[in-house]
Amino acid sequence: MAMVKSPKKQVNLFYSLDCEDLAQNVALQSPHIVLQNIKWRSFADGFPNIYINNAEELRGQHVAFLASFSSPAHVFEQLSVIYALPRLFVASFTLVLPFFPTGSFERMEEEGDVATAFTLARMLSNIPISRGGPTSLVIYDIHALQERFYFGDEVLPLFETGIPLLKQRLSQLPDADNLLHFQMMVHGSDSTSCLIIFH
Repeated sequence: MAMVKSPKKQVNLFYSLDCEDLAQNVALQSPHIVLQNIKWRSFADGFPNIYINNAEELRGQHVAFLASFSSPAHVFEQLSVIYALPRLFVASFTLVLPFFPTGSFERMEEEGDVATAFTLARMLSNIPISRGGPTSLVIYDIHALQERFYFGDEVLPLFETGIPLLKQRLSQLPDADNLLHFQMMVHGSDSTSCLIIFH
């Protein structure tokens, strides 16, 4: 009996305003990624007035959101969308964070320090469950792997890295021979320092 390949699923990709170019580049990589958009507006008092386009058509669909938490001013509006999308009876929901901004402050050094990485992880752990189950939370280049345990059981954190892509891109530079020290520093290491020495 031959196995029948299931067709690739279509993913509806929403994105923050800061990630528009990145979302368009991602969509160019696969015909199974369909860009969707959101009307990011504000009321007169500055609070968000957001509208998810084609919301009724998302029922039973796979949905992803490409977020950018690089500016604290935009976190609330994005969280509002992130909390709303799984409630649209979607088949699955994936949140992609290319950068975890509070990752470098994941522990307390002395009494009074606030571990903001834990706070953000707690906020993300409250993403509603979609029809397909917990949210897949994909985070690139998080500061420390132990931050996995800051997240609750309502999300499934997956930590990825972009360092191989960085190394590949650096090797394509016209003066790539000047980057030999970079390769030697990361070779065989469990962690990577982004220290590039030109000579």
